[in-house]
Amino acid sequence: MASQLVHQVLRATRIVGLDIGARGGFTTDLSAIGAAVEAIGFEPDAEECDRLNADAHAAAAAGLRSLRYIPTAVGRADEERMLNLYRARGCTSLLTADQNFAAMFARDDYFILDGQVGVRVERLDAVAERFQFTDAHYMKIDIQGAELEAMQSAPNLVSQLLAIRSEVEFAPIYKDQPLFADVDAELRAKGFMLARFPQMHAWRRGTKVRGDRSAPGPIPLSEGQLIHGDVLYFRRPELMAAETELQQDRLIALALIAYAYGHVDLSGVVLARPEAAQRLRALARVDAGALIAELGRLHAARRRKQLRRTALSALRGLIQ
Repeated sequence: MASQLVHQVLRATRIVGLDIGARGGFTTDLSAIGAAVEAIGFEPDAEECDRLNADAHAAAAAGLRSLRYIPTAVGRADEERMLNLYRARGCTSLLTADQNFAAMFARDDYFILDGQVGVRVERLDAVAERFQFTDAHYMKIDIQGAELEAMQSAPNLVSQLLAIRSEVEFAPIYKDQPLFADVDAELRAKGFMLARFPQMHAWRRGTKVRGDRSAPGPIPLSEGQLIHGDVLYFRRPELMAAETELQQDRLIALALIAYAYGHVDLSGVVLARPEAAQRLRALARVDAGALIAELGRLHAARRRKQLRRTALSALRGLIQ
């Protein structure tokens, strides 16, 4: 829970966050700074989008300043494309699945094609202009292999972003899809630095059983092959200008997003810049040193709670 000091900063700060692939609700990654977040989720199903927007209490329940969903799909160009509806709906993609590859890991049933629907796909920069979020600060993107083409369709928007969380693949689940190395090269060239992998998923050959669980047969335990995961990038702060108030506000926003993900060392470095500290005093009447110390205290408490939950979960697993 944020302290009064942090709330004071959040109320004075505006962070526009995007969730591309938001079926089921806007990402909870920014919950620690939700009071500053104007959230925009992407839901290409118009009926589902209307349903999500009709929930007037959703933003308050999620602790967000505001929340809206837009009915659009994004891709490499403004065009009509076919969306492949796979048996495991979370695998639905604009790309064609490689069932032979999936079969090696006993997951070909995930990619049984139940049907196709035509969808209108738009360049992300065009969507940003139409729905007025060209100044977005954060983007989470999970669109089953089409992440890179969406990023490449939005050079203007990406140049403004401070943090990106993207799903990536390390092996070709879909045919001719870009892999992590391609996404990494694209974002590094745009001034981002890799922070960490919030999620990693390995598949074992011949079974869906996880590597830490026993499977029937002659090989009960085995490590799996790294197949997909999520990667987190931050904009390199040393490349960010700090001459104008808008540029200083971006530094403060970067520090808060970094805190939301637990990278409080980055928050400290950014807020220690004289321009950011001066702007923070003018904007929220808060001392940068005091805010850094408070963010550090709050994250330490949050981390202890996470460790306790992890330990209890592991203990339950042993008991069972």
